[in-house]
Amino acid sequence: MPTGYCTTDDVRRALRQADLPGDAAQDVQIVTDAIAAQTEWFEKTYKRHWYDPDAGSNLLPTEPKTRDDEHDLPTHGGFVHGASEWDTYRSRRNSDALLEAGPRHERRRLDWRDRKQEIRLAFGDSAALEPPVDDTVPAYTRITFDRRDVQALNALHVVNDQGGFDDWVGSNDYSGGVGNQYRGEDFWVRVNNGGVSELYLDVHAMDDEIPSFANAVYVDIDFGHKGIPKTARRGIAFRAGADLVEGATIEIPQNANIYNAETKAEEMRSKAEELLGVYEVDL
Repeated sequence: MPTGYCTTDDVRRALRQADLPGDAAQDVQIVTDAIAAQTEWFEKTYKRHWYDPDAGSNLLPTEPKTRDDEHDLPTHGGFVHGASEWDTYRSRRNSDALLEAGPRHERRRLDWRDRKQEIRLAFGDSAALEPPVDDTVPAYTRITFDRRDVQALNALHVVNDQGGFDDWVGSNDYSGGVGNQYRGEDFWVRVNNGGVSELYLDVHAMDDEIPSFANAVYVDIDFGHKGIPKTARRGIAFRAGADLVEGATIEIPQNANIYNAETKAEEMRSKAEELLGVYEVDL
């Protein structure tokens, strides 16, 4: 059964407000499909999900959604060649030294890199990864989730020095969770007032020899906000109604004060854009 952020009654009211018959009962399945299509569009566009555990309609979602994603570890936008190499191995500091070095030096140079220093920090001392390293003070790198209003972190797989992944949620070796109360732990998720959810990983808790920064973190999350705002319900209803008008699913009366179906559909979409525009602020 498809789900949607509004009901067929919401669509009826939107059609009536647009001076259309608004019975929407000619084919309930077509109306339901239109609502579901607009709901999917909304979730992917605005990166959020709403639900109502006490919904009286079998169309409205009643629980959070689950999603799994992969993320890169954020690194510096630009990194000076040799900046992450150990200073003790540098024999000369002039800029020509790297040009004069041969292939053997280049192979040794890769072994001398401290890869953790290439990770971009978002919270903590910016020099926290430079020797001497104090790993008792967390140094967090930040990953923004692809969905808002994260409620639970079911799994957190972080790359290890063997090229495999350790589940920080399922292991007793790591601690953390969703909420500011976990700040200072190995990982924690911050959810701001707009629902934007960000994962903070303590770089000190990672293995030293990280083989890759790409797709280095896999997560399984529950996300969603309890309660479906009336503004969103009306906006989705107007968009669904516009689809019905364009598809000639809704009969337009002969005496309607409109130019044509396309014009009325555009008016309904304009109203929907006005209603849903409040959710674009934090994009």
